[in-house]
This record gives sequence, structure tokens and C-alpha cells, in this order.
Amino acid sequence: MNNNLEILKKVTLFEGINENLSAMLECLGSDQKKYARGEIILLTGQPVTAVGVILSGEVQIIHEDFYGNRSILTELNPSHIFGESFASAGIPESPVTVIAKTNATILFLGIDRIITTCPNSCIFHNHLIENLLKILARKNILLSSKNQLLSLRTIEDKILSYLSLQAEKKGNLEFEIPFSRNELADFLCVDRSALSRVLSKLKKEAVIEYKNNHFKLL
Repeated sequence: MNNNLEILKKVTLFEGINENLSAMLECLGSDQKKYARGEIILLTGQPVTAVGVILSGEVQIIHEDFYGNRSILTELNPSHIFGESFASAGIPESPVTVIAKTNATILFLGIDRIITTCPNSCIFHNHLIENLLKILARKNILLSSKNQLLSLRTIEDKILSYLSLQAEKKGNLEFEIPFSRNELADFLCVDRSALSRVLSKLKKEAVIEYKNNHFKLL
């Protein structure tokens, strides 16, 4: 666990907590697991009783509808967390699937251990709850942004809106996106072939430049 302390210090859930992280994780009953690329971390329909903290690798949160149509809700990297909304809400079955995009190491923290003070009355519990509330509020804002993106009518509008958000996030008109073409199509909920056609059109019109996952807004 010592090798992961620097990652854990970046986790928003632990923000502002000056306690000994090793002692705190022991109190929280942490459980660390490793996953191979493509392995399912959490399957749709399974109970969500813990918050997952990504120590290494990348994971994707995926939703599949009744007909098997797949959409990528988000992609997460080390120090990000997942499952906190469903675990906090007490939802009996996960509505999404979490998959390891690369080999990944995940630290699981039981939600009951986070929101309930322990017999030792550890002082960090209240701080954890405050941080958890902030995280849930921020996730709601991000979800609202994603809904606005998906509500756009044309594929071109969706692409340009997404790329503009990435440029704003990076603070640069030239940037890398975390998705392959198939993944970007799943994220924007559009057809893969149609996505490629619109990207080519925007490139010919000198609106954007791109090579693989590297984009530039002109």
C-alpha cells in the first residue's frame, strides 16, 4: 500500500484529511484487487456496496440498453473514484458496468465504513462525509453537461461541442482525447461510420485537424 500513498493523496475523497492514510484505510476495511485489461470490475445488476478508488490503470463506465446498444458514460484514471453515487443511494442493483480498459488496480472502501463513525470515534469520518457530498454534487453537474451534449440534434454539433469542452478543459486548442473512434461513437451515442464521415467533413472544411486521438480546433 505504501507505493500507492501518493495516488491516494490526490483522491478527492481524502482531500484535506491529515490523518495517517494507512491507519485510516485499515479502519475503513479497504480491500485491494487487480484486474486484467477487459475484465469486468462491476457488472450491471450486481449490488453496489463499496466505493472504488483507481490506484492504477484506466476504467470505463458503460451502459447497455435492453437491445444491447452500448454507450460509454465516462472514462476514469488513477485517483478517480466510482460507485459512490449508487452505494450512497442504496440502489440494490448497479445500472452500469465498470470495465478495466487497461490492467488496473482498484481499492474498495465499504460505504458503511465511510458514512458511519467507528467505535474508535476516528475524527476523519465527518471530513469523509463532507468530501463525499462535494463529489456527488460535482458528479451531478457533470451529468447535466453530458445530458446537454447528448441533447444536441446533429452529430456535427455533438462532435464540436465535445471537442470544445476538451479544449476548454485542457486550456489549449490542441489536445488528446481519451477515446478511440468506436469509444467516441459510444460516448456520443452515434453511429461509428457516421461519426467518421462528419470528422472527415470537418477536416476538409478546415474546422478541425486530427490524427488518431490528437485534435486541434482551427
